[in-house]
Amino acid sequence: MQFALVAKLIINMHDLNNERAEEIRRIPLLYQTNQGFEFVGEAVAVSGVMLKHWHARYLTEVAKRYNVPLCPLCERGESIRLPPSDAITADWLHMSEMEKKNYLEMIEGEEEKIIRGCVGEDVHGFLRTKPEPMLRREALVKFSWLLPVDIPEVRDNVGTSTPFTILQHTRNIREVPKEPRELKQMQMPYPRGYANGVYGFTSIADLKRVGFAFTCRKYVLNDSDINNRRKAVIEAYVPLITGLGGASLARALPASKPLEVITIVSREAKSSFPAPVHPIFNDYFDLTKDMFKDFSKLFDVDVSIYAYGVGKNEEVDKLKVEVVDNPLAVFTKALKTLFEPEEGR
Repeated sequence: MQFALVAKLIINMHDLNNERAEEIRRIPLLYQTNQGFEFVGEAVAVSGVMLKHWHARYLTEVAKRYNVPLCPLCERGESIRLPPSDAITADWLHMSEMEKKNYLEMIEGEEEKIIRGCVGEDVHGFLRTKPEPMLRREALVKFSWLLPVDIPEVRDNVGTSTPFTILQHTRNIREVPKEPRELKQMQMPYPRGYANGVYGFTSIADLKRVGFAFTCRKYVLNDSDINNRRKAVIEAYVPLITGLGGASLARALPASKPLEVITIVSREAKSSFPAPVHPIFNDYFDLTKDMFKDFSKLFDVDVSIYAYGVGKNEEVDKLKVEVVDNPLAVFTKALKTLFEPEEGR
């Protein structure tokens, strides 16, 4: 059972890449266009770390609806790696001594005990450095960077295919304290950068290995629990394509619009999906479709592609492409294909 996602979005006034507060992250990019290769020396981008963080954040919300276990940190929305056990205190975690004891037993245990105790650690992986022996679990969900998309129409009119703008919004604190030194510090400008553009990203989720412990090579949850976790993984993507992501959401909720969204699913596939072609390339959909058509043939498994804003209905051998009329329908169709009984599909 495998899942992949491709999304192309307009995102205006976002504060998505807040890893470094002092600057908007800029990177060089190489595009392949109809006129040949184009190098862009500076483009606004958002790392996959930020996308992965927000997926983990929403995974914890969905998990509560499915009554899926969460560790104390994920329970309160702090999606971080397993902390060293010698750094854990009951006051820090706001828990009783008994709850602290149970949490320590979980993170100091074998991989299967950690998987049972928290869907966040199961899906997004972890690295335990203390106590020894060191234990590492690879993430089952992987993200590309959120990158500015090549737009041929803009290139023809403006001369560059990846336009973006950055607004530096400066805030001053108006309160006047009594101490002169404190006054000087409080009146310092507080810059915050916001960016605009058309962006795209890809993600793949290895649903086959949810609840599977790599160390002992077996599933450590029952089928019902595993499927609840799988559903939560898919549903946690929804906020990312509707604009609900990034820092400063109280005052910088992105003005976002999904342009093209596709989900790719296979109920039969055991091998991990290849990464779809990134939507920074204009021919990404056709290349992705052809790649998964060959994947379907190679492994003799079903593959369904649900597309919003791009493509056409078609069916070739075990590959099916279905176009839907709204961006959330791609998730509804994917969930139905993966989890409803065969006769109901």
